[in-house]
Amino acid sequence: MTLSSPARPYLDGKKLNKIEKNKAAKDGLLVGSEIEKFAELGWEQVDETDLQLRLKWYGMFWRPKTPGKFMLRLRVPNGVMSASQLRVVASIVERYGDNGSCDITTRQNLQLRGVLLGDLPEILKRLKEAGLSTIQSGFDNPRNVTGNPLAGIDPNEIVDTRKYTTELENFLTNNSQGNPEYSNLPRKWNTAVAGAKDNFLLHNDIVFHPVENNGVMGFGVWIGGILSSQMNAYAVPLNAWVKQDEICKMTDAVIRLWRDNGERNARPKGRFRLYLDQVGHEQFRNQVEELFGELTPDPGSVFDHSPRSHYGIHPQKQEGVFFAGLHVPVGRLTGQDLQDLATASLHYGSGEVRLTEEQNVIIVGLSGEKIDAFKADALMQRFSLEPGTMAAGTVSCTGNTYCGFALTNTKDQALKAATELDKELDLPAHLKIHWTGCPNTCGQAYMGAIGLTGTKAKNSEGVMGEAYTLTLGGSQGPNPSVGELHRKGIPADEIKDVLKQVLVDKFGATPKA
Repeated sequence: MTLSSPARPYLDGKKLNKIEKNKAAKDGLLVGSEIEKFAELGWEQVDETDLQLRLKWYGMFWRPKTPGKFMLRLRVPNGVMSASQLRVVASIVERYGDNGSCDITTRQNLQLRGVLLGDLPEILKRLKEAGLSTIQSGFDNPRNVTGNPLAGIDPNEIVDTRKYTTELENFLTNNSQGNPEYSNLPRKWNTAVAGAKDNFLLHNDIVFHPVENNGVMGFGVWIGGILSSQMNAYAVPLNAWVKQDEICKMTDAVIRLWRDNGERNARPKGRFRLYLDQVGHEQFRNQVEELFGELTPDPGSVFDHSPRSHYGIHPQKQEGVFFAGLHVPVGRLTGQDLQDLATASLHYGSGEVRLTEEQNVIIVGLSGEKIDAFKADALMQRFSLEPGTMAAGTVSCTGNTYCGFALTNTKDQALKAATELDKELDLPAHLKIHWTGCPNTCGQAYMGAIGLTGTKAKNSEGVMGEAYTLTLGGSQGPNPSVGELHRKGIPADEIKDVLKQVLVDKFGATPKA
């Protein structure tokens, strides 16, 4: 497919900010034909807007903290990866030695660190051969479509989400070729499909919940989930039910209304939920009906189960077969880690792994007779089946080691705090503790029972430095809530002690003997 700059009638007469003007002047997808030229030129010679903006349409992120060493974001629909795909990713990471690493994200995909622009054409070729893509994985595009990490093996599943997440991925990205229909959105767009009653996905722009209507399995539609610097709120019901083959049609109708009418001048106000609230939910539903056709009311797709823990060994729906949930500390993997996970998935399981939104790994297809050997494998020393209660619920964004937006070193600080607190406290149950380095909240701080958002503040000596805003009360499942402000400006070097007191006062933690 040859891409050309599409007509954008929905931009006519609109006041556009600088970013929107750059997007309108040249669609991000158009740099695909120039990537080989960019690789030959070297990053220093590439047009600044192509380098720092449009390459994100191919998953390549310029990082001012590490000039010339990029982040590359993959698409991994539903978080499903084969051992052979893991090995391809591992070989890319290994190419960069100490500069290379890999993070599992809160969208069930992978981000590679240390990537050089000169390698990008070969990397994209190898990823394509492995059935992986980076297309439209960043900036104002539809992001990785998420689903039940136990899809197809879950004893409690209502539907296997893999079919639907793949269908939506292919629709939104034009089968990984790039889709100009959705390559110039006002901001990013998140899509998710639930498969079991404990799949909590209400932080997405559109969520499909499986539910029967008069004996026919379809999906209830929820819209407007947002975690951002401007607003944090969970999705609300559209009061619409669609047949299984109508999920793409519904997604298109909702996106199209926002794409054509959303804010494009004041960038912080560009997210879909802000547009939805401006229009009004009932009026927006009427507009969707005009595009989609008559809407069937949702028969009731409310999910009221708290998310399960995947840690440990659990039976699959297939008799005599098991899955293993492994804890990956703050989601960070080396090339060797990836190789070892691939080897373990082949030796003990079916050769497939799943990535979770909690930044962990699930190995599937373990036979009963191999479980003891699996538990004894040295890999379990790195990736525990039974992590400490603090570590188990810790989620972290990239932090300022690589990200120019982050104000704090979230991953290192989160890992240190979880390790020390697990040694010092007993906690009655796993607790979700979400760390994010800036108000953009990639670490989903407001979803955590404890949320930590990076900021700047003076420490006890009056020196300005890294600090956190602390929120409490985020929950998923029955009566979901977003966190509320508890305390501002906690210096990073005091955060562990503050967390310790909060865990004792609010969550029943007790000092270890």
